[in-house]
Amino acid sequence: MTGEPPVPASDAMTHPRRDCESVSDALAAAAGGDRAFGPAELNHLESCLRCRVEQSRYRRLMDAMYLLRESSVPEDARLESQILVHLDRYGHRWAWENKPRVAATVAAGAAAAAGLIAFTARHRRAARLAS
Repeated sequence: MTGEPPVPASDAMTHPRRDCESVSDALAAAAGGDRAFGPAELNHLESCLRCRVEQSRYRRLMDAMYLLRESSVPEDARLESQILVHLDRYGHRWAWENKPRVAATVAAGAAAAAGLIAFTARHRRAARLAS
Protein backbone atom coordinates (compact mmCIF):
# COMPACT_ATOMS: atom_id res chain seq x y z
CA MET A 1 0.00 0.00 0.00
CA THR A 2 1.35 3.40 -0.92
CA GLY A 3 -0.99 5.37 1.33
CA GLU A 4 -2.58 7.20 -1.60
CA PRO A 5 -6.33 7.10 -2.21
CA PRO A 6 -7.46 4.75 -4.97
CA VAL A 7 -7.97 6.35 -8.37
CA PRO A 8 -11.31 5.68 -10.08
CA ALA A 9 -10.97 3.61 -13.25
CA SER A 10 -12.16 6.41 -15.54
CA ASP A 11 -9.76 8.88 -13.93
CA ALA A 12 -6.87 6.40 -14.07
CA MET A 13 -7.22 6.07 -17.82
CA THR A 14 -7.15 9.81 -18.54
CA HIS A 15 -4.81 10.97 -15.75
CA PRO A 16 -2.03 8.55 -14.93
CA ARG A 17 -0.28 9.13 -11.61
CA ARG A 18 2.98 10.01 -13.31
CA ASP A 19 1.27 13.07 -14.84
CA CYS A 20 0.14 14.11 -11.37
CA GLU A 21 3.65 13.55 -10.03
CA SER A 22 5.30 15.60 -12.77
CA VAL A 23 2.78 18.42 -12.32
CA SER A 24 3.20 18.22 -8.55
CA ASP A 25 6.93 18.76 -8.93
CA ALA A 26 6.27 21.83 -11.06
CA LEU A 27 3.62 23.33 -8.75
CA ALA A 28 6.05 24.52 -6.08
CA ALA A 29 8.38 26.11 -8.60
CA ALA A 30 5.49 27.78 -10.40
CA ALA A 31 3.98 29.06 -7.15
CA GLY A 32 7.29 30.65 -6.23
CA GLY A 33 7.58 32.25 -9.65
CA ASP A 34 10.66 30.24 -10.59
CA ARG A 35 9.08 28.75 -13.71
CA ALA A 36 5.88 28.69 -15.74
CA PHE A 37 3.71 25.72 -16.61
CA GLY A 38 4.13 24.07 -19.99
CA PRO A 39 1.19 23.24 -22.27
CA ALA A 40 0.98 19.60 -21.13
CA GLU A 41 0.96 20.68 -17.47
CA LEU A 42 -1.76 23.26 -18.14
CA ASN A 43 -3.89 20.64 -19.91
CA HIS A 44 -3.44 18.30 -16.98
CA LEU A 45 -4.39 21.02 -14.46
CA GLU A 46 -7.59 21.75 -16.40
CA SER A 47 -8.75 18.16 -16.06
CA CYS A 48 -7.31 16.98 -12.71
CA LEU A 49 -9.08 18.09 -9.56
CA ARG A 50 -6.40 16.76 -7.22
CA CYS A 51 -3.67 18.82 -8.89
CA ARG A 52 -5.86 21.95 -8.91
CA VAL A 53 -6.43 21.55 -5.17
CA GLU A 54 -2.68 21.28 -4.63
CA GLN A 55 -2.14 24.36 -6.80
CA SER A 56 -4.69 26.25 -4.71
CA ARG A 57 -2.85 25.26 -1.52
CA TYR A 58 0.42 26.55 -2.94
CA ARG A 59 -1.24 29.84 -3.88
CA ARG A 60 -2.62 30.28 -0.37
CA LEU A 61 0.78 29.47 1.11
CA MET A 62 2.51 32.01 -1.12
CA ASP A 63 -0.14 34.64 -0.28
CA ALA A 64 0.41 34.06 3.43
CA MET A 65 4.17 34.30 3.01
CA TYR A 66 3.77 37.55 1.08
CA LEU A 67 1.60 38.99 3.86
CA LEU A 68 4.23 38.02 6.42
CA ARG A 69 6.91 39.72 4.38
CA GLU A 70 4.88 42.90 4.00
CA SER A 71 3.65 43.14 7.60
CA SER A 72 5.73 45.17 9.98
CA VAL A 73 6.51 44.25 13.54
CA PRO A 74 5.88 47.10 15.96
CA GLU A 75 9.20 48.34 17.26
CA ASP A 76 9.63 48.68 20.99
CA ALA A 77 11.94 51.64 21.52
CA ARG A 78 12.72 50.53 25.07
CA LEU A 79 13.82 47.01 24.15
CA GLU A 80 17.31 47.95 22.95
CA SER A 81 18.00 50.13 25.97
CA GLN A 82 16.73 47.42 28.35
CA ILE A 83 19.04 44.85 26.77
CA LEU A 84 22.03 47.19 27.00
CA VAL A 85 21.29 48.02 30.65
CA HIS A 86 20.98 44.33 31.46
CA LEU A 87 24.28 43.56 29.74
CA ASP A 88 26.02 46.41 31.57
CA ARG A 89 24.65 45.24 34.89
CA TYR A 90 25.09 41.48 34.57
CA GLY A 91 27.33 40.91 31.56
CA HIS A 92 30.62 40.71 33.47
CA ARG A 93 29.20 38.81 36.43
CA TRP A 94 29.66 35.44 34.74
CA ALA A 95 33.37 36.01 34.14
CA TRP A 96 34.05 37.05 37.76
CA GLU A 97 31.92 34.34 39.34
CA ASN A 98 33.46 31.57 37.27
CA LYS A 99 37.11 32.63 37.43
CA PRO A 100 37.97 30.42 40.42
CA ARG A 101 36.14 27.47 38.88
CA VAL A 102 37.96 27.89 35.56
CA ALA A 103 41.32 28.23 37.34
CA ALA A 104 40.66 25.07 39.37
CA THR A 105 39.68 23.15 36.23
CA VAL A 106 42.83 24.27 34.41
CA ALA A 107 45.00 23.34 37.41
CA ALA A 108 43.36 19.91 37.67
CA GLY A 109 43.88 19.33 33.96
CA ALA A 110 47.54 20.33 34.20
CA ALA A 111 48.06 18.05 37.21
CA ALA A 112 46.41 15.16 35.38
CA ALA A 113 48.59 15.75 32.32
CA ALA A 114 51.74 15.90 34.48
CA GLY A 115 50.74 12.68 36.25
CA LEU A 116 50.12 10.93 32.95
CA ILE A 117 53.48 12.04 31.59
CA ALA A 118 55.26 10.86 34.75
CA PHE A 119 53.44 7.51 34.66
CA THR A 120 54.28 6.84 31.00
CA ALA A 121 57.91 7.88 31.53
CA ARG A 122 58.26 5.52 34.49
CA HIS A 123 56.53 2.71 32.58
CA ARG A 124 58.85 3.18 29.58
CA ARG A 125 61.93 3.23 31.81
CA ALA A 126 60.83 0.02 33.53
CA ALA A 127 60.18 -1.62 30.16
CA ARG A 128 63.66 -0.62 28.92
CA LEU A 129 65.36 -1.94 32.04
CA ALA A 130 63.48 -5.24 31.80
CA SER A 131 64.60 -5.88 28.24
